[in-house]
Amino acid sequence: MIKEITSTKNQTYKFIKSLKNKKTRVKSGVFTVEGIKSVNDAINAKMDISFIAISDKLDIEFEAKEVYRVSDNIFSALCDTDSPQGVIAVINTPKKKEISLDEKLYLYCDHVSDPGNMGTIIRICDAVGCSLMLSPECADIYSPKTVRSSMGSFFHTKIIENVTYQELLELKNQKFSLFAGALNENTVDFCDDIYGEKNIIIVGNEANGVSEELLSLCDRCVKIPIYGNAESLNVAIAAALLLYKVKEKQEF
Repeated sequence: MIKEITSTKNQTYKFIKSLKNKKTRVKSGVFTVEGIKSVNDAINAKMDISFIAISDKLDIEFEAKEVYRVSDNIFSALCDTDSPQGVIAVINTPKKKEISLDEKLYLYCDHVSDPGNMGTIIRICDAVGCSLMLSPECADIYSPKTVRSSMGSFFHTKIIENVTYQELLELKNQKFSLFAGALNENTVDFCDDIYGEKNIIIVGNEANGVSEELLSLCDRCVKIPIYGNAESLNVAIAAALLLYKVKEKQEF
C-alpha cells in the first residue's frame, strides 16, 4: 500500500527530516539512505528497511513493506544531497557486530573524523576483503555522507564500532600483529617483510595521527615513502596502500 505525503506538517515527513540529526538517528534506531543505487543496494543486501519515501515525479518502484509518495516540491528538504534523485530509505540500524579471532586482517581507525574519508575507507575494506574496526568517537558511519561515500560497500562490509584499547590488547594477546601508519623510532618501510599471519593495520586522525597510547601497543610503525613535496597522504589512500600490501603478503 502506497501512502501520500503532501504537507511538511505530516508526522512521517517530519520524522524523516529529523533523521539528518545523529542524536535522532541513535534514539530512533534507524538511519537513512538516499539515491536510486544506494537504496537498491540496501534492498539487495536484505537490510531491514522500515519504509521508503519516493518523490511523486520518480517513476520507479522499490520493494518495501511500506512506501510513501512525497510531493516533489517538498521532497528535497528531506535529503542531504544538493541534487536528490527522488528516493530515500529509512533503515533499522543493525545490531553491533562482534570481533572474530578467525579473521586474518582488520583495519582499525583511530578517531578518523571525516565522513567522506570514512565512507571511502569502508569502500576500500570491501575491495580488500577485510573487516573494519572503529575507535570510540570516529565519524558516524550512519551519516548520509558516509553511506553515500561508501558507494554501496556499506552494506557488504563488517564494521565493528567502539573498539577500545583494551580490546586491541586482547587481540594482540591472541597472536594478532599490530602495525600503525606513523613515524616513530621503530618505523620501517611498509613494503618490508614484517607482517604476521593475522594483522591489524591502524590509521589515525586526519590532523593528529595515531594516538601515543595505540603506538605503544604496536609491533612496528610503517611509513609509505613520499617522493614529491606532499606533506602527507590522505588517510583513506594510506589505508588502501597498507591493506593491499598486507593482503599481498598474506596471499603469497
